[in-house]
Amino acid sequence: MEKLLREYSKLRDELMPYTMNHFDAMSYDIDGYWEADYDVDIDKLKNQISAFKILLKGYKKINYTYC
Repeated sequence: MEKLLREYSKLRDELMPYTMNHFDAMSYDIDGYWEADYDVDIDKLKNQISAFKILLKGYKKINYTYC
């Protein structure tokens, strides 16, 4: 779980240059996982990380032509 939470934190930080829309929610979510380490749905955490990987990949592909 610790490895997953470190990856989640890294994704949060990598999203910052693109958007701050998710920063606070991700931070609270990460903190909640750390505090509830005895009762964590690992599959739910993996799905959350997967979703943010897809989101980050999308942000990285944005290439405005005329801005």
